Amino acid sequence: MANIRLPEHSHCAFCGDPIPFGEEFCDEECRQKQNEKIAAEKKRDYIFYAIAAGTIVVLFIIRALTR
Repeated sequence: MANIRLPEHSHCAFCGDPIPFGEEFCDEECRQKQNEKIAAEKKRDYIFYAIAAGTIVVLFIIRALTR
């Protein structure tokens, strides 16, 4: 089989389509969707941290009241 080389390229950070080397996204739609995805992940993380902290506080209160 012949040794065929593809031109130097990158892949879109959101959809994975091939794009010119050095670029991060194929278009503004993918950039916007990636930003929305990151914002949703941050929101989910903050909710998890709040629930975890609240659970710890409740456990400490229950323990203090049962002594």
